[in-house]
Amino acid sequence: MFKKINDLFGSMRMVLPEQKTAILEHKSISGLVERPEVDEDELGEMCFRIYDSTQYDYAIDVKWFKVSKGNLGTIEAAWGVVKEIDNNRKRFKLVCDWEVHWINIEDLVSVTK
Repeated sequence: MFKKINDLFGSMRMVLPEQKTAILEHKSISGLVERPEVDEDELGEMCFRIYDSTQYDYAIDVKWFKVSKGNLGTIEAAWGVVKEIDNNRKRFKLVCDWEVHWINIEDLVSVTK
């Protein structure tokens, strides 16, 4: 009988609210990265490929930074054809078979053919 009571209390863990908050904060930050640096030459090449995709209707692979928390975020990726460029808002519309993404030029990480 005492063994069952000891097992019951031995398996219980006590977590303070501050600890729970810290654990949840750590889980939300893990896996996030800082915004990658892209120089102007790379950005120029990426914009050229984006423009070419609209002109010649070929698919490109795009990776961009998506902010999640502060200056941290994730790298998103999609494959598709650029159907529209919005110069006023500095973004473009990437269309694939099952989804559409409006991607800001300033968030670009890479564009490959």
